[in-house]
Order: sequence, then structure tokens, then C-alpha cells
Amino acid sequence: MIGAFPTYLRVTCYLLSIALLLCGLYWAQSILIPLLSALLLAFLVLPIVRKLERWRLPTWFAGLVGVLAVLAMGIAMFGFLSWQILSFASDMPMMQSALEEKGSSISTYVEERFNVSRQTQSDWLRKKTDAIIDGGANSAMNIFTATGAAVAGLALIPLFMFFMLLYREKFKKSIEFLAPESHQKVLDVIRKVSHVSQQYLQGMLTMILILSVLGSIGFLLLGLKFAILLAFIAAVLNVIPYVGVMIGSLIPVAIALVTKESPMYAVGAFGVCILVQFLDNNFITPKIVGSSVNLNPLSSLLALLAGGLIWGLPGMVFAIPTAGIFKVICDNVEQLRLYGFLLGEEAPAQIRKLKYARGMFGKKVKSI
Repeated sequence: MIGAFPTYLRVTCYLLSIALLLCGLYWAQSILIPLLSALLLAFLVLPIVRKLERWRLPTWFAGLVGVLAVLAMGIAMFGFLSWQILSFASDMPMMQSALEEKGSSISTYVEERFNVSRQTQSDWLRKKTDAIIDGGANSAMNIFTATGAAVAGLALIPLFMFFMLLYREKFKKSIEFLAPESHQKVLDVIRKVSHVSQQYLQGMLTMILILSVLGSIGFLLLGLKFAILLAFIAAVLNVIPYVGVMIGSLIPVAIALVTKESPMYAVGAFGVCILVQFLDNNFITPKIVGSSVNLNPLSSLLALLAGGLIWGLPGMVFAIPTAGIFKVICDNVEQLRLYGFLLGEEAPAQIRKLKYARGMFGKKVKSI
């Protein structure tokens, strides 16, 4: 029907559709974020559920075991973080006094070097602090509301997971009703999406564990406080490409500057982050995560920015696996193969194998 309209009208319709889709994703994020989280986690535990079903266990029991496995992993991670954060909180007075001492040294240096009195520095710092406090007071209610929404969303994830695992045969049958002639192709695409999601999530969890161990060893050798917590935070932030790596490196450097006398410890902490990132980029990620999400750097960066713009931090976390799933769909739908090609990292030999296919706007374009 749309193909009968002029090109400019088709382009306008598609742009309006994209705009409406983005608005819907933004306004429905309180439901879509838990739903997407549950879907990815359901894909992760699906092999366990299938194995239990092959042992003649009921589907509801196998799904419940899968959900409990994810909950056990989440509780263990929460307990570990709580233990580390309590240890961090117990050392806060010491860190505060160290920070005041460092601040006094910096103030003396600025006074001697730039002839700015301590009173002037203190007044400027007080103004900035008051502005930060005022801004924090104004956003405190928003943070509280967001935290409450996040907790409510977390409570929905196990329920969504369980029902997705329980009713997956019903979903499969509904696809047969909706697309009787092409349902097998649709099911093949869903299986590929499931496989990509499993491979990506398993790889990311393994990578977080390895990076946490490597970072902990490096920070412990430097004698940094909270070495395990810092390494774990840096490893988890590494899930967010580009931005997470930078933030994860700044945190241990800041802790080293506050808790250690010599700035060389901060240089050492930064060196540990660089070394761990080098090992991750060249050995760990290629071997463990591999090409499960075959996106080129430009596509990854655009997906990251779009995810952050629509859903904030959760959007940045989900950006790469969601873009990878979208690429799998594009690669298996004739009309969308060009876009899958643009998103991926195909080698020059694959580029030469292009053939003509009919594109989105009704004209012939090159696709794989």
C-alpha cells in the first residue's frame, strides 16, 4: 500500500513511524526495561530449562528453577557488593580527613603559585558546594521516585521470566497461526536471536569475572584500599562501551589520589586499568564474547548514544545486545539485509558478494 505513494511520502511515513516508535519506547520504559531484561535472562537460562524438561520435569518446575538460578546469582552479587560497600563506609572518616589534608595542600599551592588567598578559594568553593547541594535537594525527590520505579521493575523481572519460559510453546504456536506459510522462518530467526543473546550474556558474565580478578590483583599489588570493589565496579562498567571504560578507570585513580601520599600510586592504578583493558580488547573479549554481536564500532557508538538518550543508563546497558538482535533480524529478512550489512563488520571479501535486492523505499539497492 505504501509503495503506491511517491518517494517523498514514503520517506515521510517511515520517519513518522520511527519518531512514534522512539516516543513509545521512551514513555513505556517502565514496562519495556523489565520486559527486555526478563527476555534476555530467559534466553540465558533456556538451555537449563530445556535440559530439565528432557529429564521429564514439568515445564513450570523447570522454569521456576531457571528463575531461581538467576535470583541466586543476583542475591550473591548483591551480598558481595553490600559487604564491600559497608567496608568502604567504615573507612569514610579516614578518607574525609585525607581529602581535607589533600585539599589544604592544594589550597596552599594555589595561594603560593597564583597569589589567590585561601579566603577567596574558600568562598568560591562554598558557592560551588551550595549550588551542588541546592541542585541535589531539587533532584532528591526525582532520584527517590526513580529508585522506587527501579525496585518495582526489578520485582517484575522474575515474574516476566517465569511466564515467558512457561508459555514459550504457546508463543510458538501463535506464530504458526499468525504466519502459517513463513512461521518456520520466523522461528529460525527467533532461535538465532536466542543463540546470540545466550552467547553474549554468558561471554559478558565470564568477562566481568576475569576482569574483576585481574583488576583486583593489580590494585592489591599497589596496596589500594577497596581493591576488590574497585576492580568489580570497573569490570561491570566495562559492559558499557567507551563511556564505562573511562569512568571505571577514573574511580580507582581518584581513590589512589585520596588514600595514598604519592601521586605515583594514581599513575599505577591508571596503568593497571590500561593493562587490563588491553588484555580485554585483544585477548579476553575476542576469545570469550567473540563475534556474538557482530557490530562495527560506528554502529555500536550510535546504538549506545541512542540507548542513553531514550532510556538513560539502562538504555546504554541494553544498547549493544539490542542492536545485535536487530542485526540478526535484518540479516534474515530480505528487505532489511542492507541495514544488517551496514551494522556489521563484514570483511572486504563479503562486500564483493553483494547482490541486488529491493530496499525499504521501493528502489533496487545492494544487499548481501
